[in-house]
Amino acid sequence: MLKKILVPIDGTEYSWRAMEYAASLAKLSGGHLVILTVVKPGIKAVGGAPLEEELVYSANGPVMQIGNEVLGAAKHLMDKQEIPCDYLLAIGSRAAEEIIKLSHRENCDSIVIGSRGFGALEGLLKSSVSKTVIEESELPVIVIK
Repeated sequence: MLKKILVPIDGTEYSWRAMEYAASLAKLSGGHLVILTVVKPGIKAVGGAPLEEELVYSANGPVMQIGNEVLGAAKHLMDKQEIPCDYLLAIGSRAAEEIIKLSHRENCDSIVIGSRGFGALEGLLKSSVSKTVIEESELPVIVIK
């Protein structure tokens, strides 16, 4: 348990807190982190025009650049921690599904995820990524606010 922890990040304060918490757990357990960012392919270019499909998926395309910037920031922070880490970039329109799929593919034993903590009304209107991961994952999920 807690030997391979998946940490989804999106560049928000909540995801950085989750990554720090997961790093502490990994240090205590001698574990390994799998740091994942999921970017949506629906990004639009300046002026609101959708990007051509080949631009979305190209290694130098805007979607990949956004994901790589987030992972680069995570790597910079984690290099100081001296914890074994893998960094993954996934493209998908449903982040929670990608998180769950990759947790299985990478043989993770837990997930540490950040949450904004929607209020009761907002929570009724929106389904958060963390809520969906909690409900659909078979793995233990730790939510950090």
